Amino acid sequence: MSAAEAAQLAALADFAARHAIVLLLALATLLLLSVWIAWHLLERHGPRLLAPLARTWPFSGGRGQLPGRFGLLLLLGFAVTVTAAMSFFELAGEIGAGDELAAFDLALAAALARHLDPATLALASAVTRFGDPAVLWPLGLAVTIGLAWRGERWQTAGWIAATGGGPLLNFLLKQLFERSRPLHPHGFAQADGFSFPSGHASGSLLVYGMLTYLVVRHTSPRWHPPVAAIALLLIVLVGASRVLLQVHWFSDVLAGWAFATAWGALCIATLEAGRLAATARID
Repeated sequence: MSAAEAAQLAALADFAARHAIVLLLALATLLLLSVWIAWHLLERHGPRLLAPLARTWPFSGGRGQLPGRFGLLLLLGFAVTVTAAMSFFELAGEIGAGDELAAFDLALAAALARHLDPATLALASAVTRFGDPAVLWPLGLAVTIGLAWRGERWQTAGWIAATGGGPLLNFLLKQLFERSRPLHPHGFAQADGFSFPSGHASGSLLVYGMLTYLVVRHTSPRWHPPVAAIALLLIVLVGASRVLLQVHWFSDVLAGWAFATAWGALCIATLEAGRLAATARID
């Protein structure tokens, strides 16, 4: 990387740090608007747009088109999983010494340390608690008990696999990459252990994302957009708070989201495929 490129990255990082809250709010607004538009387009036009694909899917057919839907669902879930996994490994390949992403990580952490005031750090330290194990684990246990009490065996197993297996895989990945955390002597947050990928980012995406999936499965459609919006906000804000607090590099959070998307998509696709297969057996 040339000196000019390094200077450009440093300037970009400094701009991002000086306008961190404004950029975060703009990103959150854009994501919410995108999700709202996508949700309504899928609800209104999804079946019509997917119908040609379902008809041309080579394994379509069967009573009620269930085998075709089964295969198509697995294909879509597999596509999301593979895309997210490839994104994760692409990020992992760019965090070495001399890589541009690693240089941006360093520059952004240094700029945030210079520019963020105590009030912003205190706000970030409050937001980040929504991704703490002390919040996610009790929530996960409560949902597990609720699903089991309702007799939802497959959804209970899927919930446990996603929200319990995800943190285990994240821990193993941390041991594999052994990346040190940025310095964060401000005192608003403390974090030990390795840094890549972010456990808060992946854990919040898996728990709040899977919770959104369960809400969609068990409630009226009118609840779906607001629940999805709240979950998205929590996921984005928790991940961003880890960067603002300088307990994670920027790429750690991106990698945490990519890993959790891959694992969560695999779990949801498996659950939905099992549900369709059970429906076909009943029919």
